Amino acid sequence: MLLVQTQMKLVRSDSPEVARCTDSTNVRASRYWPAFAYGIPFDLIILFLFIVMSLLVSVRSAAWLGMFFFLIWNAYVLWLTKSSRRNWCAAVCSGQVYLRLYMTRETAPEGIDEPDVIVFETSEIASISIRTVEAYLYGPKPKIAECLVIELAPVVAESVPAHIPSFPQYCEAMGCCGEPVSNYLGCVTNEDGRLAISWRQCHPNLRVFVRQVVRECPTIVIGPEERSELDLNSIWHGIRLNDLDAQQRRSLLQAKRLGFDSDFTWRLSIYKQISSQEVQAYLAELEREEAGTER
Repeated sequence: MLLVQTQMKLVRSDSPEVARCTDSTNVRASRYWPAFAYGIPFDLIILFLFIVMSLLVSVRSAAWLGMFFFLIWNAYVLWLTKSSRRNWCAAVCSGQVYLRLYMTRETAPEGIDEPDVIVFETSEIASISIRTVEAYLYGPKPKIAECLVIELAPVVAESVPAHIPSFPQYCEAMGCCGEPVSNYLGCVTNEDGRLAISWRQCHPNLRVFVRQVVRECPTIVIGPEERSELDLNSIWHGIRLNDLDAQQRRSLLQAKRLGFDSDFTWRLSIYKQISSQEVQAYLAELEREEAGTER
């Protein structure tokens, strides 16, 4: 019987070890942050100040000052959104796999100063696979949610730290790919020895990343892809939210946890004739009910 020596550890993302890995490896996945989403609001403020200054001072002075702030701000936005060191979520180098947890200060284990990266030896990984959920939010064309699933060797799975979020209630037959909350587009969840890493707005493509991992570490086994569907089309019938049955309510929560809440919130507002605030309150109530049922 093959025994695996557990080398799993927790480190900080700003540690020299992590910096060396993310700088040197060719197998790295990063979150994609659209620069325009951050740049436009302040660019509009700059334009407004330019108009005001051109009326109060001169067009020439306003143009020079406006151009200065425009260039400085957009250079900062590009650095913020494109920096691989800031935005990476998974990396492989020197026979080790680095996963960024995006932990909060409150969930950091006692005695450790905010570790947010978990490190595995490739020998501690039994297999990796892809989980895909086709979400039919409205009509026949689905939106796709994907996550990378890492199955750990049994002896390692037993020692996975308790601070890694474990949401078994989120991972029913439809599957889940983490919960993108608190602006964390990447999230690692623990499912009884399997880690699910949400791949929302990450690049490269998940299948490309898996191929890169295998080329770097040929001993890692690729498991079969898991595919499932989530259909919300039946939810739009009826007038009141109270008309939804138990399965429809579970489907709403699954869609929310897959990151599709913004897609269906406005449809609920229209079809159920309520405000978006009421929709969010309703979803929060469903989550409380589910948490109470699980206990």
